[in-house]
Amino acid sequence: MENNKIIVDNNSISIESLLKSSFKIFLDNIVVCIANTIIAIISSFLLAITIIGLLAIPAVWGGYIDSIIKMTLGEKIEIGKFFRVGFNYWSTLLFTNIMYFIGIILGLIFFIIPGIYLMIRWIFVIQIIVNEGLNSSEAFTKSGEMVSNKFWEVATIFVICAIIETIGGFFGILLLATIPYLSIVLSKYYISNLK
Repeated sequence: MENNKIIVDNNSISIESLLKSSFKIFLDNIVVCIANTIIAIISSFLLAITIIGLLAIPAVWGGYIDSIIKMTLGEKIEIGKFFRVGFNYWSTLLFTNIMYFIGIILGLIFFIIPGIYLMIRWIFVIQIIVNEGLNSSEAFTKSGEMVSNKFWEVATIFVICAIIETIGGFFGILLLATIPYLSIVLSKYYISNLK
């Protein structure tokens, strides 16, 4: 597995600045963003036809997130060239997604609040895996550490993202814009908090 670790020494940015600068990145790369989102969604639907295919879906979205991180850092991203990185981390992404969903489901069953807390605490696990090459345990730990000092700020971003995603889901076709935009928001925020 390659390690395409990217470390940026930035200070945290305000939520308003985060949303605006992420929107500019989205607009500057709108064709690639929408095309790659369509490819990822169609790939996921086709893979979901079989059990073996279902196991590959985390790699598709891991590669997608990696391409968003690179785009956020100003790298040129090509349409459909995001699969390789995701499959380099396939087993880690698969295990992480299984553990994530088990943790969230159990948390939601037990009074909902623990599930929401875990969603916020683990918000960066995929970015950490594809960007830093860490294993699942390390990614969960690091995401928790990154969030712990800024929990309410991350919670605010989480709520804003959830509202935007709900609007996108309500109108269906808007998901082609909201998925990449929110991926940029979270990736940019993750990058701004790397030490």
